[in-house]
Amino acid sequence: MTKFKRTVRTLDFWTLASYFVLFLIITPIIYILFNLFNETSEQTKTLLNSSLKEYFVNSLIIIFFTAIFTTIIGVFLAYFEAFYEFKFRKFFNFALVLPFAVPNYLFAYLYADFFSYSGWLVVWLRQNFGIKLHFDMMNIYGAIFIFTISFYPYVYIILRGFLAKFSMNLIESAKSLGKSNTCIFFRVILPLSKAAIVAGAGLCVMESLNAFGTPNYYGVHVFSTGIYKAWVGYGDINAAIKLAGILLFIVFFLMFVERIFRKPYAVTTSKQKVFKRQKLSKKAQNIVVGLFFIIFFISFLFPMINLSIWLKRSFSDVDWAHIINISANTLLLTVFSTIFIIIISLFLTTISRSQKGKTKELSNALANMGYSIPGSIIAIGMLVIFIWLDKNLSGIYHFFGINKSLFLTLSPIILIFAYVIRFLSLGYNGIEAGLNRCGKSCYEASLSLGYGRLVTFFKVDFSMIKTSIYSAFILIFIEIIKELPLSSLLSAPNFRTLAFEIDRYASDEQLAMTAVPSLIIIIFCFVLLSVFYKLQKKDKF
Repeated sequence: MTKFKRTVRTLDFWTLASYFVLFLIITPIIYILFNLFNETSEQTKTLLNSSLKEYFVNSLIIIFFTAIFTTIIGVFLAYFEAFYEFKFRKFFNFALVLPFAVPNYLFAYLYADFFSYSGWLVVWLRQNFGIKLHFDMMNIYGAIFIFTISFYPYVYIILRGFLAKFSMNLIESAKSLGKSNTCIFFRVILPLSKAAIVAGAGLCVMESLNAFGTPNYYGVHVFSTGIYKAWVGYGDINAAIKLAGILLFIVFFLMFVERIFRKPYAVTTSKQKVFKRQKLSKKAQNIVVGLFFIIFFISFLFPMINLSIWLKRSFSDVDWAHIINISANTLLLTVFSTIFIIIISLFLTTISRSQKGKTKELSNALANMGYSIPGSIIAIGMLVIFIWLDKNLSGIYHFFGINKSLFLTLSPIILIFAYVIRFLSLGYNGIEAGLNRCGKSCYEASLSLGYGRLVTFFKVDFSMIKTSIYSAFILIFIEIIKELPLSSLLSAPNFRTLAFEIDRYASDEQLAMTAVPSLIIIIFCFVLLSVFYKLQKKDKF
């Protein structure tokens, strides 16, 4: 009890404020957990009994094979990029992260159309050579393929960053014992890289669970599509909550397993010798470059070729006034949400900087929780909370002459709060990494001179972590502008986003019409990825 009182006395206003903000962020998750065991209606029982097993099995198959394939591709790319010199290495260093600029659901539409009976190559082969080619992408195997080419950069980037700091002494020690490069890879590099590989694969798994557009279009029934079907299709919020709660437990279990496997070996990753990449033989170089190009072609170049064909087909039918309107909506919503997330991240990381032990661990865990939670879970949590707020604020709405009974629920505000919960981790971790690199000496010196935390931040910290803030802004912006699960469930009827519009065209089988809104998203993401790449090189981030 004495220890508890001492802890309470040490809490100042700003620390309490940070806990309040974190509590608001996890409120939708808490709500779902508390309502998971409510009495189940007959309609909900019927829906769950008929579909739950299929959702679970399909989700398990997808995340298992997506994790395996993204790991194989990511490890292969990162290993050769980090340790060997070959033609076009610098080009591939940037080109192989470009799939991040393309929403995974757009990959799904492009490849499904290409391999369909009316795909341009299929038609050309049939008309000119009588070759009847047909490959069905609209199934669970197609979904795994799409997730693999969309999410492998997570493994590639994280492992590449780890290997860039790998101790060369370990490799040279192994070589002095007569070990081959293959043996060193499997016996030294791979085991010591386990934590980085699992971290990347874990992100691929979480993104696969979060994805909505791809399984929905391919007719693969998973939890994200089931939640959408329960709420939008049947209007059964109780079933949606049950499914979201079950998915939440699956996510928590996967996070627990990931944490166990991420425990790294106790080894330094700082280079103690000047790093020099090995040169490949001509034959090996041709094979490596060929494989790198195939991955780049499948995951970016080929989809862009198909997208340009769609653009040519649909250009004359585009309603440019409508496109400009939804582009303005998307840009306004994305910029405002990103700035809001950055401000909250700066506040929380500044407070967390003075925390220690379990208190700091708790703050970090709560701030990072949202990114591991699929958007469909967050959306359902936000819906039930905002509907409850609207019901309780109806008197105030009437007083101010607001005739909408669901004023907040049908406004962009709900999307902004959902984005904050989902993507706070990107801002929090990016800014915290920048603060950790700066150290605490200047910060503590400023406090000892009587300056407050706010003044210290603007006078001392801000100039040292500007690059981290810009980098976090870019990553958050890219994730928000591509986000579909939240947009599909929470977009107001009069405030659509580009992602929602793309999904609407695809649902109406107007795939060519998705070209313009898709290219707007890709251009924004491509430009920002280019800036991010330069910031990384400048800051050695």
